[in-house]
Amino acid sequence: MPEFASSDNYIFFWTIASLAAFFVGFSKNGISGAGILAIPAMALVFTPKESTGVILPMLIAGDIIAVYCFRRHGEWKYILKSLPWAFPGIIAGWAMMNFSGISQRQFSFMIGLIVMAVLFLGEWLAYKKSDSELHIPHKWWFAAVFGVLGGFTTMTANAAGPIFAIYLIVLNLPKDSFIGTTAWIFFLLNISKLPLSCHLGFITTNTLIFNIKMLPFIAVGAFVGYKTQKIIPQKSFTLIVKLLAAAAALKLIFT
Repeated sequence: MPEFASSDNYIFFWTIASLAAFFVGFSKNGISGAGILAIPAMALVFTPKESTGVILPMLIAGDIIAVYCFRRHGEWKYILKSLPWAFPGIIAGWAMMNFSGISQRQFSFMIGLIVMAVLFLGEWLAYKKSDSELHIPHKWWFAAVFGVLGGFTTMTANAAGPIFAIYLIVLNLPKDSFIGTTAWIFFLLNISKLPLSCHLGFITTNTLIFNIKMLPFIAVGAFVGYKTQKIIPQKSFTLIVKLLAAAAALKLIFT
């Protein structure tokens, strides 16, 4: 058991850690947003700092599997519209974590409000989609706003999933394109966060050794997620993603 674990119960620790790894793989290759179950699970067995350092390489491992499985389905026109704007958001998040003195609890509350606002915006745009003059989702500044918000939230709380999920749902992408596009976005985002997370002391040799042990559980979760999304209808898939995004927002606000 890792020396930085906050639980000394061997069975409890490995059960929770393996479930968290499973849900990381499942969310990356199946139902986006299911990863919300991994974050509180990790918090049960790690302190907040170690939890942040452990989860990022696990997310990258899930991203790699998803990029391979859905490599033909990424919509690069949407990736290239939003992704460059995410990097200033990442830098802003890193700077705030490093210099502002804002607590992790305050970050979580703020990000929860952002996610909830994005959800309401997505529902409003869906309601107005019959308006032939409303082309907001395809404007460059719309992608820029979501990119910056996604970068900021991924750096501060690994919570960009709901942001980009709503962005792509508003664009009415089919399931495979949705998963393929988010896979590339998060792979590139998470890779870019590695140096900053190391600078903040979140990732160490010990956390990486633990990550290697979690790879089989991530792979199993990815396989189950891939098979699950294949049998879920498009409308149900979209609804589940929205509900999980709302659950993520409420968790960030109230915990």
